[in-house]
Amino acid sequence: MKGMNKRILSIFILFLGLSVALSAQTKDDVVNTYNKGVEMAKTDAKAAVAIFEEALEMAKTVGLDADDIKQLIESQIPALQYKAATTLYKEKKTDDAIENFELAAEYATLYGDDATLKKTENIIPKLLFSKGNSYYKAKTYDSALIYFDKSLELNPDYAKVYLSKGLVYKKQKNNDLMMESLEKALSVGTATNDEKTVKSANKIIRDSYLRSANDALKADNFQEGIDLATTANTYGEQKSQTFYVLAVCYNKLSQWDNALSACNDGLVLEKDTPKDKAKFYFEMGNAQVGKGDNAAACTAYKNALFGNYKASAEYQINEVLKCQ
Repeated sequence: MKGMNKRILSIFILFLGLSVALSAQTKDDVVNTYNKGVEMAKTDAKAAVAIFEEALEMAKTVGLDADDIKQLIESQIPALQYKAATTLYKEKKTDDAIENFELAAEYATLYGDDATLKKTENIIPKLLFSKGNSYYKAKTYDSALIYFDKSLELNPDYAKVYLSKGLVYKKQKNNDLMMESLEKALSVGTATNDEKTVKSANKIIRDSYLRSANDALKADNFQEGIDLATTANTYGEQKSQTFYVLAVCYNKLSQWDNALSACNDGLVLEKDTPKDKAKFYFEMGNAQVGKGDNAAACTAYKNALFGNYKASAEYQINEVLKCQ
């Protein structure tokens, strides 16, 4: 019993000693620790933050006498933490940089540093996006989507992220989610004047519809091919191949004038070489035959006597129409 009382007394004396030591700290002690942090900040921002936190706790213990230095420390911690995070970013330590920028945001919120908070809100979504892209390049698509979504949680107006999500879904062959993400990239990109992202999204959507139109043509689904190719033409710059699909589909459905119109539009966009233009002239010939204008058909087929269409055009000219 006496031994227990001695232990209790010893603990009490130790606690009392610590309390006295803490209460014995003065403003000068706070200032000295703060100055140590200032010196450390010249070479190691992260270590300086730890010293500033120590000085801050000391200032709180000292009380009102150290209130001015306490406020000074609080005003500097967020920017110093941001500097530490930036160093990690430059060292390409992305995960550590993200964690430290998030800590800088917490400090900025706690101590009312709006300028630093704004900077963290700008850079953290970019780093999360970068991390997502690294997973995308490594073909780890589910992880890429996780980081893209984290980025969008912080910045819903980040058009590039929607574009990248669309590319992930394209790799995963999820056409519905791909289109949904790309359409979002278009709308957000347009609203934020991100012309590069808008152009890229338009191109991917256009080419997707064009591939589907080609598939429909090969499957003899001609009206579907027309619908898909027409939709493709509403996204970004038009391609000559889209008009070729339209021309073939219209001819298959005996819509001769529409086929001729598609051929004329395609010729404007096609490379200016006889070989590249031959496919349009061949379809022109087919449309003119359908309309009963053999003379115009002969002219068109003669312009198609190149490349892959040479043999078919010769047959039409010599065996079918007996062109002069």
